[in-house]
Amino acid sequence: MRAVPFLIDANSNTRPLFRLAFNEGFTEQWLQEQLFKNPSSLPFGEINPGYRDVVPLCMEMGTGAGPIDIVYVTPQGKVVIVETKLWRNPEARRKVIGQILDYAKELQTWSYSDLQREVTRRTGEKGNIPYELVKRHFPNTEESEFVDGVSNSLKQGDFMLVIAGDGIRSDTQAMVQYLDLTANMKFTLAMIETAVYQTEDRDLTFIQPRTLFQTKEIQRTVYISDFSEPTTQQEQIQDEINPLFEQYHEFWKEFIDQLRLDDPEQPIANPLARGNVFFSLPPSSTTAWITLYFLKAASEIGCFLRLSSSEEGVALYHALKEDAEAIGNELPYAIEWDDKNCRVITHKRVQGEWPPVRDQNTKSYFSGAVNAFVNTFRPRLERLSESPD
Repeated sequence: MRAVPFLIDANSNTRPLFRLAFNEGFTEQWLQEQLFKNPSSLPFGEINPGYRDVVPLCMEMGTGAGPIDIVYVTPQGKVVIVETKLWRNPEARRKVIGQILDYAKELQTWSYSDLQREVTRRTGEKGNIPYELVKRHFPNTEESEFVDGVSNSLKQGDFMLVIAGDGIRSDTQAMVQYLDLTANMKFTLAMIETAVYQTEDRDLTFIQPRTLFQTKEIQRTVYISDFSEPTTQQEQIQDEINPLFEQYHEFWKEFIDQLRLDDPEQPIANPLARGNVFFSLPPSSTTAWITLYFLKAASEIGCFLRLSSSEEGVALYHALKEDAEAIGNELPYAIEWDDKNCRVITHKRVQGEWPPVRDQNTKSYFSGAVNAFVNTFRPRLERLSESPD
């Protein structure tokens, strides 16, 4: 619930402010333009002191992942990406977060020259435009240091990602699951609600930014081997992709692109060049996840819920097993409880050529299994994770 804010003039007269919604006097584009022209209106420095001073570069900057609404940069070369979006529903949240993460992944492949080229395209100015724009606001900025700073920011994925808009609702647990899927990046992500108010006669407009959520640290998640589990490490392990893994990769890309789950808040797996993919569950992807897998040695495909061997993971597994009868009745597949590995698994043998990536029954089995496991285990794990015990 929100109280009604009001303005007070020099004569102590008050004027109430009335909150507007999207499509009631303003649009995402209007908000985007206001934030671009007034970067100090967003609390970048409160989110991360290293971003206290920012300079607008351009709007709608083209990338291979689509146009970025707003791009800012600090005098030290740190890049800021802002998306202005309407937060309509849980599915929109997943799509918007996925979109801004795609932008960040795309920028991580860029050089400084790539950024300079795209900013030049948008501004129509020639020369080292990112640097020139910064120098207009901060004359003491050294060009070589700025270029090196931007290059380093791009290479490391060291960005600030901001989703700003009205109607945003934060769910910290859900955010952790989305971000757990991102590796090898050092970004900070924040969600800022930008409530818009006007006076009754609409002669004054007031924008109130409010930070709802911000990350502190992104844990790196790595996937290894043909039949593996997510593990946390300091560096990503790079493995050569053999022809079998290439087939898996193509299958998972197409499968995940077509997958539709009942639960709109469930983070979607990354398509990997491996025989398995992972769907993060509460409380985090390093504690609970669902795996879909191909297992060549047994001519088997399957799906399992895995809880980590940590104290929290083991406790969650045993708490779920207390409800084993209800879970068994709810799932449309026969399941096995694997106490040694804290898993709940279902699987089936596959006849014929391996891998069965061209068999439509494989996709049907995987989509049905993961949907059923998400529907059965996600709400239970959410309740157990939130329980004070």
